[in-house]
Amino acid sequence: MHGLHAADIAVIALYLVGITVIGVRAGRGLKLSADFFMPRRFGKLFMVMFSFGTGTHSDQAVGVASKIYTSGLSGIWYQWLWLPVTPFYWLIAPVLRRSRAVTTADFFQARYDRSVAMLYAVVGMLNLSINIGMMLLSSGEVISAATRGLMSADLVIALMTVIFVVYGVAGGLSAAIVTDFVQGVLTIVFSFLLLPFILHAVGGMAGLRAAIDDPAKLSVIAPQEIGVFYITIIALNALLGVVTQPHALGNCAAGRTEMDGRVGFMFGNIVKRICTIPWALIGLAAIVYFAQAGRTVEPDKVFGTVAGDFLPRVLPGLLGVFIAALLASVMSSCDAFMISSSALFTENFYRSLAPDRAERHYINVGRVVSDGVVAGGVAFAYWLPGIVAGLEIFWKISAMMAIPFWLGLF
Repeated sequence: MHGLHAADIAVIALYLVGITVIGVRAGRGLKLSADFFMPRRFGKLFMVMFSFGTGTHSDQAVGVASKIYTSGLSGIWYQWLWLPVTPFYWLIAPVLRRSRAVTTADFFQARYDRSVAMLYAVVGMLNLSINIGMMLLSSGEVISAATRGLMSADLVIALMTVIFVVYGVAGGLSAAIVTDFVQGVLTIVFSFLLLPFILHAVGGMAGLRAAIDDPAKLSVIAPQEIGVFYITIIALNALLGVVTQPHALGNCAAGRTEMDGRVGFMFGNIVKRICTIPWALIGLAAIVYFAQAGRTVEPDKVFGTVAGDFLPRVLPGLLGVFIAALLASVMSSCDAFMISSSALFTENFYRSLAPDRAERHYINVGRVVSDGVVAGGVAFAYWLPGIVAGLEIFWKISAMMAIPFWLGLF
């Protein structure tokens, strides 16, 4: 059975309506622009799910499965590049919070001058546009593949964009954090849902190992492509660049205390490291599954094709749960990226040009800019040649301002 069952449509509709209501209600009573861009009132559990939801999205699952499908298990390092540096998050979180900044550009202005802050704002907005573009593109490809084209990639991108813009513009970062709690749970569901079905189809781990006759495909280290030197360099690049990802400040500073930020930033990312494992196993099992069926699948569509093959046959509505969880994984990041980017423009460009305006005025400017940021992300989604290419572009951009940050800190 292909396509969408009525139960699938009902599940998707329930999620979209529910998350919009939750997000809009979370934004009630905003008075200060700081409340819109950087609320400091959330506890440990919300901060863990916020860090997890913001840092985990479907393009990462698609990218890992795609790379492993073509290159073997070593493709897991396309997301595990942050694994060796995760313990440093415990130290990084209070440093960012103690900067008492609304945006990371404020740090550069305090340490250097306004021109460096504006440079960071430009680079940061470009960074977030690339991220939004990758997430929208990947989710569109996965859902289109899962529904055999019944839901086109264009329709999915438009649907997601409208929903997260509505509640994000209404509630700012508070709405993003509250909705990320729900969406984080759904992202965990998304990560593990397909694994038991495809593993069973290939005979479990034993069948998988027996069917793959190339030892390099089963090795986490592949000297020909992703070797120790490669992993070391991308991990170092990740450590340098994590502090200058614009949304990282919110992950560390939106909690009530330093400890809330520390626990949230570190343990939210540990949950992500765990979720990377089923993504990798799905990509590895797909090598065997599609080879046994005599089928060739585009790498970026592996994840969605597996979902479309198994879930409709298991239970009506299960594909809808998968699609809703996938949408959640994307929207939980796009909303935070959108607010972080609009904060960079409003606080570090506009406020200096139009000082001493009412706080409501700056909130409204942030809302208008949010729409423009998302429009740029959508345009980038259509330009991007592929998910893996987008990840590699993101790595290059995220570290560009890292050296002046660390020099400024020390």
